[in-house]
Amino acid sequence: MKNKANITLVQLTEKESTLSAVDRMEPFFINAEKHGSDLIVFPEYSLGRRITIDSPNVLRFRELARIHKINAVAGLVESIGDRWSTTAIVVDRDGKLIGKYLKTHPAGGPPPHDWPPLPNHDDEARGILGSEFKVFELDFGPITILQCYDGMFPEAWTCAGWSGAEIILWINGRPSMIQDAFCITAAHCYGCVVAACISDGWNTGFAEPRVTCINAPGKREEMRLFPRIMEKGDASIHATIDLAALRVHRKHLRTMHQRRPELYTPQNHPVTTWQKYPDIPWAVPECQCFTNKAQLKCPPDMNNNSSQYNKKQEKT
Repeated sequence: MKNKANITLVQLTEKESTLSAVDRMEPFFINAEKHGSDLIVFPEYSLGRRITIDSPNVLRFRELARIHKINAVAGLVESIGDRWSTTAIVVDRDGKLIGKYLKTHPAGGPPPHDWPPLPNHDDEARGILGSEFKVFELDFGPITILQCYDGMFPEAWTCAGWSGAEIILWINGRPSMIQDAFCITAAHCYGCVVAACISDGWNTGFAEPRVTCINAPGKREEMRLFPRIMEKGDASIHATIDLAALRVHRKHLRTMHQRRPELYTPQNHPVTTWQKYPDIPWAVPECQCFTNKAQLKCPPDMNNNSSQYNKKQEKT
């Protein structure tokens, strides 16, 4: 394994350009190659939606990785037969597809709670959800991936953090900002580097654990990602990860050596805190149909009568 890795994070808008995201990738590959990058990372959905793994967009992405000799990661909504999945693919320097990660937590729901996944908000919940957190062995070290809403779940960070990966990539497809606190907390808890990028938002950047292992131009800010992109729009940022220093820290990581696994079993059971508030009405009646459900198997033309809808759910 190498003692350092140069990583480029790309913030690439999905909705605000006349050119598709794929058509705008090449300059970022060229720039990353000039910086000697070992890995370039693009946001969720950046390759397109409802496309196959051998579509022209994916083939073009693989070709760019091969031409510029850079490991590369990007997201798409992958068509799988008559189903679909929010997928992240990992490509090596030869343009070979070495693996993919399927998003494990489905986002979608109307405000103010962004839940439940009612019709027109339920694409991901009705797609194929991932069933594992994967580690990808690149030529400089192991990485793992979370996608957008995955990062709202501390359990997802824990699984990614204890997977053996040295770098967690968090790729996002949304218009808000990357949350510094999520990334920094994960980096400190699991002794890893977190590298997060976003499409139509801002604050793409890096977080390091309690050891200084990220080298980049610029001034560090207290409790902020470093380096980071402070504004919306297409842009990229580069950093060198001191993997040797990171590995020394991981060897001695106190939050690994002093864990109490025997206390953590409650997180493996359904959480039913909502049952403690029977006097509080649901925001919409359909909420009760979606409690403690992530993967939806029911037909999309749900009946608004919740009792009938529950009967449909029980039969599936």
